[in-house]
Amino acid sequence: SSRFIKAVVSTQSTGLMENIQKLIGTKHPIVEFGAQTLLGSTGTFKIHGLIALLLAQIMNSGSQRTILLRDQSGILPKQRRLVEVCEMISTAFFLHDNIVSLNKVEVDERPNIQKGNKLSLLFGDYFLATACSQLATMENPGVVRSVSRAIAHNVEGRFWLETIEASSPPTLSDLAHYCSLRHGALLSSCCYSAALLSDLDTDTAASLQSFGDYIGQAIHLKSEIFATETSKIGAESLSSYPYIAALWYLHKHGKADVVEPGLAINREKVKKIINLGFGIDLTYEQCEIYCNKALDSLKQFKSNDELTKNLARVVMDIKSAKPVYTV
Repeated sequence: SSRFIKAVVSTQSTGLMENIQKLIGTKHPIVEFGAQTLLGSTGTFKIHGLIALLLAQIMNSGSQRTILLRDQSGILPKQRRLVEVCEMISTAFFLHDNIVSLNKVEVDERPNIQKGNKLSLLFGDYFLATACSQLATMENPGVVRSVSRAIAHNVEGRFWLETIEASSPPTLSDLAHYCSLRHGALLSSCCYSAALLSDLDTDTAASLQSFGDYIGQAIHLKSEIFATETSKIGAESLSSYPYIAALWYLHKHGKADVVEPGLAINREKVKKIINLGFGIDLTYEQCEIYCNKALDSLKQFKSNDELTKNLARVVMDIKSAKPVYTV
C-alpha cells in the first residue's frame, strides 16, 4: 500500500520533500509521514491492508466464480484497488488528524508549523479526493455505499471527541462505540466490500464486516497501549483510550477530586491512575475481547485451512505481542 501512495504523490513529491526539509526539527507530524511513506522508513507497519488482502485470498480460494478473474496470489484486481482506496482514505484522515495547534508551540516555530499544517490539509484533501475518484470507477453501488458510510462514521467519531466533558466522562460502552466509528469502520467496510466483490452471501459478508470492525479496533487499542507505555504520546490526550478509561474509573469510584474548580481535569491525578495500571488494564481487556471476537468470525471458513490459520496468527500476534502496528 505504501508503494501505491508513493505513486499517487509522485508528481508532487519533489515540492513536498522541499517543504518537509524546512520542517525537520519542528516535530510536526507530517515529517514522520514523509519519512514513513516517501523515504521508506520501516519503524512501523500499516497492517490494515495486509489483513484485507489475506481475507480476500481466503474468500476467493473456495469460489469457482472468481477463479478466472483473480491473480496468481488469489486476489481480484478490484479487491486490490479497494484496499488501495481504503489505505488512501486512512492516510488522509491521518494527515487531517495531525494539525498542530499554534498555541502549543513557541512563537518562532509557528511559521514552519503553520506551513506543515497547510501541507497536512492539502495532501489530506488530495488523498481523500483521489480515493473517492478511484472508488467511483469500481462501478459497484454496494461497495461505494459501504466505503462512503465508513468515511461518514469516521468523521462522526472525530466530532464525538469534542463532546467529552471533564465533569461527565463517557461510559466504557460509549467509548467502545466511538472506537468502532473512528477505528473500526474503515477496515470493516473494506472487508465487507471485498466480500461483495467475491459474490459471497449476505450472512458471510456481514460476519466479515464484524471481523474488520473488531480487528481494526484491536489494532488501535494495542498501538495506544504501546504509545502510552513508552510515552510516545501524552498520556493526558483526550483521544487516548487508556486516558479516557482511567478518567471513567476515577468517576465510577467517586474520585471527585479528579475535576478541579472550573471543570478542569486534574491531569496529574489521571496520569497517576494510568501509571498504576487502571487505564492500561481496561484497554488490554477490551483489546483481548475484540481479538477473540475476530477469531470467532473466522471459524466459518473451511475452504482453505492454511490461509485461515495465517490470518488467525496475525490476530493472535495483535492480541499477545508488543505492537509495531499503526492505524
